[in-house]
Amino acid sequence: MPSTPPEPRPARPRLPARRPAAFVALLLIAATLAGCGLLDSGSAAPAREGAAREASGGSGSPTPTANPVDPDAPSGWGPTLGEIEQARETVEAMSVADRVASVLMPGFWGYDGDAPTPAEAAQNQAMHGVDSPAEVAAGHPYGGFFLRPEVIADADQVEGLSGVLHRAGDGPDGLPLLVSMDQEGGVVQRLKVGVDVVPSAASIGASNDPAYARKVARANGRTLRALGVTMVLAPVADVDPDGRSVMGSRTYSPDRDVTARMVVASVEGYLKAGVIPAVKHFPGLGTVTGDSHRSLPVQRKALARLEQTDLVPFRAAVEAGAPAVMTGHVAVPALDEGVPASLSPTVLGELLRGGLGFEGVAITDSQGMGPVHGRYGPAEGAVLSLLAGNDLVLNSPRPRAARRAVVEAVRSGRIPAERLVEAATRVAALRLYQQRLASAAG
Repeated sequence: MPSTPPEPRPARPRLPARRPAAFVALLLIAATLAGCGLLDSGSAAPAREGAAREASGGSGSPTPTANPVDPDAPSGWGPTLGEIEQARETVEAMSVADRVASVLMPGFWGYDGDAPTPAEAAQNQAMHGVDSPAEVAAGHPYGGFFLRPEVIADADQVEGLSGVLHRAGDGPDGLPLLVSMDQEGGVVQRLKVGVDVVPSAASIGASNDPAYARKVARANGRTLRALGVTMVLAPVADVDPDGRSVMGSRTYSPDRDVTARMVVASVEGYLKAGVIPAVKHFPGLGTVTGDSHRSLPVQRKALARLEQTDLVPFRAAVEAGAPAVMTGHVAVPALDEGVPASLSPTVLGELLRGGLGFEGVAITDSQGMGPVHGRYGPAEGAVLSLLAGNDLVLNSPRPRAARRAVVEAVRSGRIPAERLVEAATRVAALRLYQQRLASAAG
C-alpha cells in the first residue's frame, strides 16, 4: 500500500449522527472514569488534571465529585461503566504484544484440543508455531478463538474442545475467553450433530413474529453456551429485496422493516441466553452481486439511499444495544472507492460510528476471504483492519504474521498507541459483559 496520503475527496453528504442515550452520560462522566467512553486517555488526562486544579484553587488536589459514578450504570452497548473501567485498567497493565494478541480471534486445526493428528499439528505449526490448540491458547492472550468448520464434528467434541481452550486461555489477563462459531441456522449451521436443527433466517422471517425469532435465538444461544461457545456470528442483518444476492435464505426478509424486527429480537434472544451476537455484514451484502468470499462486491447506492434500505436493520440493532457488529468485505464507492468496508476508516468512522452511533465492538469478517487475504495478505490485512476502526480481527490465516505486523505498526507509530488501547479495551469489556450475561442466564 502506498505511504503517501490519498488525494482529498470532494465533499459528500454525511448521515446524521444518532448517538445512544448513554453517550451523553458518558461525556458527563468522562472526567471521573477515563476510558468509559473509550476516549483517548492521553489527550483527556491534561484536561482532567487542569479541571481538578482549577476546582481546588490550583492546589493540585481534586475536589470530590458531587455525583459519584455508578459502576453498574449501562454504557449503551452492553457492558456497565464499571466493566469498561475494569477493562481499561486491565489493558493499561498489558504489554503492547499482549494488547495486540487480545484484539485477534484466530482459528486453528484439530478436533482434539490436546492431541492433534500429525497433519493438524503441522497446520498449527504453520499458523501458530506450536502443535496443539491448547498450546495456542496458552501461548498468547488472544481475545478469543474462532471454531472453523474444519474443527467441528459433533456436540460432545465441541464441548471438549471449547473446554480445553477455556482452561488454557482463560486467566492470564483475568478475562474470560470468547469462543465464536458460525451458527446462524439453515445453510450456515456448522454444528449439526447432537444439537437441534436451527431454522433458517428466511423461515423465521416468514413468520413475521419477533417472539418466534427471539425464542429461536435464545434456544440456539443456550445450546452454544452449554458447549462453551460464547459468541455467535449471527444474526444476519442483510436485506435481499429482489433475490439477486448470494445470501438467499440467510436473510430474514426482502422487507427491511421485517428484517429489522427479526434482527433486534434475535439479538435480544442471544443476550438472554448469555451469548454475544455479532450482527453482520455491515453495511450489507443483500443488495450487491458477487461473493465476498472470493471477490469484492460493490455497493453502488448513494448514501441517502443506503440509509433508507440496507442500513435500516443495522441501525435498529445498534439502537437496541447490539454489542458487536461484523464489518463486511464490500466496497462502498460513495464513501471509499475500491476499498472493502471492513478496511475503510471512512465507512467505519462516518457510517458505523458516526451515522449509526455504534460504540461497541466492530469485528471483521474472516481475514481469509479473497478481498482481504488475496489483495493485502494476513499481515497488512490485520494492520489495515485496526486502522479502519475494527476492534477484533477474525480468523487470520497466519496469526503469527498478523500479530508481528500489528506490533511493529504500533511501535513505529503507524497504528497510534491509543487506537490499540481503544480496541483492546472494547474487546476486554465485551468479555466481561459476556461473563456477566452467562452468570445471569444460569
